[in-house]
Amino acid sequence: MTDSGRIIASSAAYAGDDGPFDSAVSDAGRMSLSAAGRVRVTLAASSSVLGTFPEYKIEAVECLPGSTDALLATDDENLGGYVRTMPFCEA
Repeated sequence: MTDSGRIIASSAAYAGDDGPFDSAVSDAGRMSLSAAGRVRVTLAASSSVLGTFPEYKIEAVECLPGSTDALLATDDENLGGYVRTMPFCEA
């Protein structure tokens, strides 16, 4: 989730521990806090894809504080794992 409440999510498809893998990162909705302190989650009727990642299984997305970058982490099972950044978060 970004500082402004935007929810960013990853999704992955794979056939097994040897792949092939495919992932996407999407804008899935918003989270907000009412004046009374109630949390409200509004999911997008149709999420917008921010990026696709063929051959990778992204399992973690974290917005870096004070940055527009999201940290993306993969777990590609028998093929190892990777960490990279992409500009998916607003500052």
